[in-house]
Amino acid sequence: MSGRPRSAPEWRLAGAAALLAMVASCGQPGNGKNPDISLESAKTKVMSSEQEILGLLPGDAVLSTFAHDTSGLMPCTGGDRRKWTGDAVAEVGADVDREAILDEVVELMEAKDGWTVDDGKTPGGARRIDLLHSDGTHLFVFFVGGPESLRVEGYSACFDFPDYEYGEEY
Repeated sequence: MSGRPRSAPEWRLAGAAALLAMVASCGQPGNGKNPDISLESAKTKVMSSEQEILGLLPGDAVLSTFAHDTSGLMPCTGGDRRKWTGDAVAEVGADVDREAILDEVVELMEAKDGWTVDDGKTPGGARRIDLLHSDGTHLFVFFVGGPESLRVEGYSACFDFPDYEYGEEY
């Protein structure tokens, strides 16, 4: 991608591609039944992982941060099981060393039990770190431009949630 800022349709397309990648991975290992996972614990794991990753950024480089603390739920295969989706963003100065930060993400998560790290690329060729926990929690970490930001997007492990009503946020 050139150095120009993304337009609104390009942002929507990038978001749709990320969501499609997340939905396509729903059949991956780790989505089995685990009665110990609740909405609250699943949400907490996603949000704390997002914040831990954003915490790798040098404090003086961060211009602003934002994280969704409510979200709709995604279905899991079979029955009344759901996943909580979330994202967090840190807008950073243009002088942040993207590669060094993503290298730190890889190092941090490879050292944690249960996480598999795939240091790959987006369909557009940008570097993206794909993090999958053995419980099914799945995160994507990547930089975007316009404004320069580190994004962490993903979803939780599956949990039982029979009372979900489409459109509700938790």
